[in-house]
Amino acid sequence: MKKTKKWIALLLVLTMALTLFTGCGGNNTANNDKIVESRTVIDATEREITVPGEINRVVIMSTMPLCSVYCMAGGDPDKIVGLTPESKNAAVNSFLSQVADLSDVSTAFAEGEAVNVEEVMNLNPDVVFYNSWHAGDSAAAAKLEELGVACVGFTTDIPSAIESVSTWATLIGQVLGTEMQADKIVAYGQDVEKMVMDRVAQIPEEERRSALILANYNASGISAAGTTFGRYWLATIGAENVALELTQKVAPVSLEQIYAWDPEYIFLNSFSAFTAEDLMTNNAIAGHDWSGLTAVQNGHVYKMPLGMYYWFAPCSDSPLALQWLAKHLYPEQFTDIDMDAEIKDYFKEFYGVTLSDEDLHTLYNPPAESAM
Repeated sequence: MKKTKKWIALLLVLTMALTLFTGCGGNNTANNDKIVESRTVIDATEREITVPGEINRVVIMSTMPLCSVYCMAGGDPDKIVGLTPESKNAAVNSFLSQVADLSDVSTAFAEGEAVNVEEVMNLNPDVVFYNSWHAGDSAAAAKLEELGVACVGFTTDIPSAIESVSTWATLIGQVLGTEMQADKIVAYGQDVEKMVMDRVAQIPEEERRSALILANYNASGISAAGTTFGRYWLATIGAENVALELTQKVAPVSLEQIYAWDPEYIFLNSFSAFTAEDLMTNNAIAGHDWSGLTAVQNGHVYKMPLGMYYWFAPCSDSPLALQWLAKHLYPEQFTDIDMDAEIKDYFKEFYGVTLSDEDLHTLYNPPAESAM
C-alpha cells in the first residue's frame, strides 16, 4: 500500500513538472492565444499587405461605402477614428447610427479631393482603408506606407454592386480575422442575385420595361447614372436602360433629353434631397415640368432608400436594393417577396438591429439632410 502511494505521489510530481515545462515552452497554446500574430492579405492592388494582429484604430480614408460593410463584416465601429466628411454624413444620417455613434469621428485629414497625410498620422491608425482606384488616395497611401502604416486598397472598379460588396467583405474579413461572417454576407448576396436574374430571365424581351436611374437632382442640375452602378442595377433586374448611350460614369442630362427617352420607370437616387412626390407634383425646381413623362403619369417614380448607406452605390444593403428595384419594376414576378419583412430580417441577422415600422418609413423616405 505504501509503494502504491509513493507511485501516485511520483506521478503527480511528474505531471506538475510536465505542465510547467509545456507552460513555459514555445508551444503554449493558452499564451499564444493572447498574442495575435500579424496577418498578410492580398488587397485590390494585388500586393501583399501585412496588417497588425490586433487592430484598434481604423481610418477609412476614401469616400466609398466601406463603413457599413466593415461593421457588417465583424468590425468594431468604436475602432473607426477617421472618415471623409461625405462618409461621415452618410453614417450619421443613416441606420448605421443605430450600430454606432460616429458623430465625433475625425474628418480633419480630408481637404477637398486631397488627403492631408500628417492629419492621418495624427490619428495613429493601425490600418488605413482606401480606394485604390482613386489616384490621390493611392498617392496618400504610398506616403503613409513609407511612414510604417498598413494601408489596404479596395477597388470601386467592379461593375457589379453585389460583387463589389462581396469583394470588400471578404478582404475586410481577412484583415480582421472574421472570415466566417464575411462568407455569410457573400453567400446571401450571391443567392439574391441569382434569384432575381433567374426570374427576370423568364420575361420575354418585348415585355421588358424601360427605366432610368437619376444619379442626382438638385439646383445644379440633373445627372443620370451612366456607366457606373446604375447600368448594373438595370441590367440585373431586366430593365431596358434608356440611358445606355451615355459613356460617362455619371452624366449631366437635360429634362428635354429625359423626355426624348421617356422611360416607363424613374428611380431617383437618395443622393438627392428631392422626393419622388416632388417630381410627380412639379415641386422640385421652378421651371422643371415632369408631368408629361410616362413614368410620372403612371406614378412610377421612386426614391431609392437609405439604409446603412445610399442604396444606389454598392453597400452592405445591396442585396436588399436589388430586390427592391426588381419588385418595383416587375411586381408580378416578385409577389412572394415582402420587402418590409426582408429588410427587418436582414438588419436583425447582419447588424443586430431591430427595425420598427417607423424606422422602415424613414428608410424608404430618406430625410433631406441625408442628401449628399
